[in-house]
Amino acid sequence: TLDPRVQAVAEKAMTNNLPQLERSQPRARPLQGAAVISNTETGEVLAVVGDRDSKNIGFNRALSARRQAGSLIKPVTYLTALEQPDRYTLMTLLKDSRLVYKSGGRRWAPANYDKRYHGQVTLRDALARSYNIPAVRVGLDLDVINVVEMLHRLGFERELQPYPALLLGALDASPFEIAQVYATIANGGFRIPLRTIREVTNAEGKPLQHYAMDVVKTVEPGPVYLVTNAMQEVVKAGTASAMKSRLSPSLKIAGKTGTTDDYRDSWFAGFGGD
Repeated sequence: TLDPRVQAVAEKAMTNNLPQLERSQPRARPLQGAAVISNTETGEVLAVVGDRDSKNIGFNRALSARRQAGSLIKPVTYLTALEQPDRYTLMTLLKDSRLVYKSGGRRWAPANYDKRYHGQVTLRDALARSYNIPAVRVGLDLDVINVVEMLHRLGFERELQPYPALLLGALDASPFEIAQVYATIANGGFRIPLRTIREVTNAEGKPLQHYAMDVVKTVEPGPVYLVTNAMQEVVKAGTASAMKSRLSPSLKIAGKTGTTDDYRDSWFAGFGGD
């Protein structure tokens, strides 16, 4: 299923842009990166970049590097909430104020990235601006185990412990695993396992084995439509608004950024119409 043209563009983007990031954010070591690009309607993987140097053979970060997912988990939390329209809508007001969570003698006080509180914010704005505290409040209200269940419904296969810190992305995931989760959202709640092989043929082109699409409806389209709308706001006016200088607004890209402390990890996951 791999498309050499898409692969070449993805490799070039990595090669050209990482040096620019290194100049703006000096580091002791060179930055590394990875990318997975798929066709959401078919689950076919079009490109995989596992190293900034495409000629390197060995560790493939796209498949094997498990890094903290950060705020990429927030759309999953809000999607879980939007399945309950009597309790949550895009316009539901959420409290962005000091929160202290106590459990088993332990105390956890999450903070927003900008170290500020923003009072009452709509669910849509909370996602677009990636506020931490509203996401934690919603996740705790729903019960973290239900957010974990949504992750599994979207295609994340490994078992996870339902700790509250998971609501802020305290779980390790590979780019390929994240691509699977977001592909299900992009496909309106229909999960199609990502694949790189369509069929195996012999030397004459006769099919020996065919790998059919395995499509499962795991989330109703209504809540997925709503969370996608909020993710479009992420690109239009939220934490990914810098994309507007590179991609036409007519594409209506939906997505989410994710960062961990001191930009040790920096993600973007998103999708367009195809």
